[in-house]
Amino acid sequence: MASRTPKWREIAETFAQKIRDREYLPGDQLPQIRELVSQGLGSKTTIMAAYRSLETEGLVVTARGHGTRVRRQYPRQVRRHQTRYGWEKALALKPEVERRGNGVVEQDTGLAHEQVECHAEFNTVPADDRLAQRFGVPPGTLMLHRQYWHSVPGDPIALSLIDSYLVHEVASRNPDLLDSSLEPWPGGTHHQLSTIGIEIDQIQDDISTRLATLHESQHLGIPNGSPVILLDKTSVSTDAEVVEFSHVVLPGERTEISYTVPLERWPGR
Repeated sequence: MASRTPKWREIAETFAQKIRDREYLPGDQLPQIRELVSQGLGSKTTIMAAYRSLETEGLVVTARGHGTRVRRQYPRQVRRHQTRYGWEKALALKPEVERRGNGVVEQDTGLAHEQVECHAEFNTVPADDRLAQRFGVPPGTLMLHRQYWHSVPGDPIALSLIDSYLVHEVASRNPDLLDSSLEPWPGGTHHQLSTIGIEIDQIQDDISTRLATLHESQHLGIPNGSPVILLDKTSVSTDAEVVEFSHVVLPGERTEISYTVPLERWPGR
């Protein structure tokens, strides 16, 4: 005999569909638990389980004393790194007008160029032991620290948080690379480095997960304690030198990382 769908799941699905159909809009409050209990939809425990399920799915947020409200849904990112990095490198050779109208964030999210707003802050920091080891420079070497985040225009919620590092002495060969007001740079890091004679030959990704810090939760617009994806991206030049390192924090609920790995065929097949 087929198992019956639990009552809490039926209630959760009903409200999830209403949210998808925009019967409830972002910021709208769902009915109070006691209202649904009085309507005979289920016990308090059942309704609470349904609302917890909606919160786990990222559709609502519950705050003590403020009820359960529909969350705003932000763009999902699908990062296909094998095609992403090749596309970005090829873009660096395109005319400026084409470079200026394209970017990897647009590729990841499917948003139009005018639907993405870039925020950038630059400063200098001494290389700690981990950065020094990664770049093969002495600890204390001056680094250009570039902080980026992208959003939909006028919205404070970040799609991702990026900390990027270059050796300051190398970047300063083109003073424009030290100027955050020139961001977003048409053609991205590949084109920036090409202006000082550097070509990226390979990129290594190291991916891990953990729970978000309070700052990350607030900036990414995710519930406290939500999982985030950590991407450490190391760019190596054709001279086999590490030329750029990025630490990227991505909201787990809105990020998909997709890989296709080509394999050699067996002989004679």
